[in-house]
Amino acid sequence: MQPAICLIGIFPPAPSGQAWVNESYRQLLAASGAGVSVIDLSPRPGPLTLARRLSRFPRAAIGLVRLVYLVLRGRAKSVYVGVAGGYGQLYDIAFIATCRLASSRLFLHHDSYAYLERPKKMTSVLMNIAGSGAVHIVLCDDMARRLVGLYPSASETVVISNATNTEPPASQSTPRTRLKAIGFIGFLSRAKGVLEFLDVADQLCGSHPELRALLAGPIADPSLEPILTARLRHAPWVDYLGPVYGDDKSRFFTEVDVLIFPTRYINEADPKVVTEALAHGSVVVAVNRGCVTATLDGGGGVCIPETQDFVRTTTDVVLGWLLDARAFSAVSTQALENYRALRDRYDDRLANVVSAMVGGTHDKGP
Repeated sequence: MQPAICLIGIFPPAPSGQAWVNESYRQLLAASGAGVSVIDLSPRPGPLTLARRLSRFPRAAIGLVRLVYLVLRGRAKSVYVGVAGGYGQLYDIAFIATCRLASSRLFLHHDSYAYLERPKKMTSVLMNIAGSGAVHIVLCDDMARRLVGLYPSASETVVISNATNTEPPASQSTPRTRLKAIGFIGFLSRAKGVLEFLDVADQLCGSHPELRALLAGPIADPSLEPILTARLRHAPWVDYLGPVYGDDKSRFFTEVDVLIFPTRYINEADPKVVTEALAHGSVVVAVNRGCVTATLDGGGGVCIPETQDFVRTTTDVVLGWLLDARAFSAVSTQALENYRALRDRYDDRLANVVSAMVGGTHDKGP
């Protein structure tokens, strides 16, 4: 009999890193021969307003009815839930409670640090309802420690880096020999640090006119649009590419030698853009937030503590690489080696979790 698995969460085309992670699990499960059902809880497009948050309610209500139908038909033996970082956990609780009543095997994927800084009541309810039998997929060892420390019922964890769902470059990447361009890619918002990136670009490109700065991504905060327009008008060294996807995104990383990642986003966990940069041999300078430190522990970049002045420290680091091409090339080499090591370490774990969902065991892998 074909294994029956249900996936619940947000999925593309929702513009979210978690959506693409959930989609990667869907593809892996479908490729394994499982019968896969998807309950998509993505909000409508647009700014993150109250109306947009409430737009998920009809989908959640219909999805809950559908889950009951799937359970009654024996088509939700295993259930994967991409856990929300905020109030979306209210919907997650309803789905998880239904799964517990139906004795479905639960696999909860955590992609946010929003509830890992301190215990949250809603998350505690969710964890207690999920029970000690649920498998919790987390993105780094620090995430696992925080989850179990704050929510003891989440006792069964498996660490799988988002490097496992990063598409490798179409062609073989080689170490960079010279620093020619810096870049930022992601949602253009204050939380993601786009203004800090522009500050770094102004300081570096103003004194080194041979250096380029590439900016890519959609404007996530409408109030930021006039500010960005004014900043870009007076910064001819910055090329704004707009949103980039697929081959265009790969070309972005091929052209960018240093990815600047000044995020302060509360949900930030294990951003794919960091491992995508490593895969292309791009060096990363990032704020020490979420799992970024764990990702860069193997080399290929610099993590800057949140308490430090990111703009000043990043400017100094990049200036050092501009003056020492050999040192910069060595860090680029480490980036490629680190990416390969991350894939080697976590690909087998991912395969074991997929096998557990399909085969009905709770084998977590190494």
